[in-house]
Amino acid sequence: MDWTELLKELADAVAVRNRKVASLRTAGSRVAELTAEALAAGAPGPPLRRILATMEPLVTQERPHVCGQSPLVPPKHPAQMPQRTAVTPPVLLQPPSANDAVGHPEPVRFSLHEAWHKKILPWKPSTTRTYMHKRSPKRGIPVPEGKLDRHTVRYTEEELRIWRAAWEKQTSPATGGRVPQGPPQASG
Repeated sequence: MDWTELLKELADAVAVRNRKVASLRTAGSRVAELTAEALAAGAPGPPLRRILATMEPLVTQERPHVCGQSPLVPPKHPAQMPQRTAVTPPVLLQPPSANDAVGHPEPVRFSLHEAWHKKILPWKPSTTRTYMHKRSPKRGIPVPEGKLDRHTVRYTEEELRIWRAAWEKQTSPATGGRVPQGPPQASG
């Protein structure tokens, strides 16, 4: 096959992939909307968690690969990254002011590190990531989606408390789970 034909096929494959990613984002938004509506309508937690546990987790965020670059050695001339067509607004860490036109304030969000230090989570961030993204899906525990803020995923306190309760219920000392340890206490 000629390289020009391969490039045409590649362009078509990228277009198909982009349509599927857009469709997945739309479906994810719809799942979030329906979940919020079900909770607001008084849906009990266990059936809701059972349904959400069947969702396939998104393992990693895709990043365009540039041939010849090593993640360990920076290139002499940085490759141009493709520009995004849609700009993702930054996550608000504090509720908007009264002067803001938004009707619903954005909840405060925490990184796993911040949640550990505020004692929302009893485990170090690395341990929480293992429990949340590797073990929870295997055990059928729904994982909070959070929101990506630059390179850090941030979660609401409610998302983290719901996930933690489900995790601790499933891994309680009666079932052989470890008793969690909190962050170190500041000395004197």
